[in-house]
Amino acid sequence: MAARSNLLILPPDRLDAFTATGVLAELLAFEPARPVHLVTHEDYVPYFADAPGQIEFITHARANGKISRLRLLGEVMGHNWNRVISLSPTRLPLLLWAHHRHHYRFASGTYALPALFANNKFRPPHIWTPDKLHLALPETLAPDAPLVVLSLCESGRAQWDWRHYAELIWRVSDSVAGLKAAHIVVLSDKNCALAAALMENIPAGQISHFQDLAFNKQAGLMRRAKLVIGTDRLAMRMASGTGAGLVLRLDRDDAGGEGRPYGLYVGQDAAEVARYVGHHLPMSDAAQAQ
Repeated sequence: MAARSNLLILPPDRLDAFTATGVLAELLAFEPARPVHLVTHEDYVPYFADAPGQIEFITHARANGKISRLRLLGEVMGHNWNRVISLSPTRLPLLLWAHHRHHYRFASGTYALPALFANNKFRPPHIWTPDKLHLALPETLAPDAPLVVLSLCESGRAQWDWRHYAELIWRVSDSVAGLKAAHIVVLSDKNCALAAALMENIPAGQISHFQDLAFNKQAGLMRRAKLVIGTDRLAMRMASGTGAGLVLRLDRDDAGGEGRPYGLYVGQDAAEVARYVGHHLPMSDAAQAQ
């Protein structure tokens, strides 16, 4: 007899959906043989696509992120679920047959969620990537060359133009020992004027630009990065989970964000940011051994 499936209903917000990857990771570790049905927005599927389990997606494309109740009922009613886990504000789990129900008082914007199977523990986001992942960096780039990733999505969150970023690149490349001769990677949406201006004013051999890069390839870049900095909140959460050397998000105010796993800088002073990077950038193994 086939194992009863687990049902995981994800929250409608993209940042919250990414945080929910930690819930799936714990679920797969605890019951690896059980299929999992994920209810989510179609844009969030890449967060879970490389998970090592039997995953089936029930997707929707509503602009507000919420699936139609009637459609969701049609997809999930009539099953005898093993576990129903809802991270979305819905009473649907009360209507389903299930051996176990996990009730979350979900707070949007959190950086980790309570563990399913352990008391007083929290699960941060989890990132799965393929074992072999091609990153289209210059062929001449040495494997140990330091990488600085600038993530410019949500650029309106900070009052930085291309001159601020250019000054920052110059300062960290010149004054931070671990970033000498660093290669700069710019991540942005398509048709990003800020990224285009930056590319026009940095020598071509020093900088690469990727537009709308696939989620798993972004994660691969960040695993290698010595420094990840920019305005994209999702990218900063990803970088924190991949073990990037130093992660710093730029914003124009410091509202909320308790427990964030990355640094936050409010302001426009590239020199101050460069000093921060020089002070907080982790030393390489070789430098520590000296």
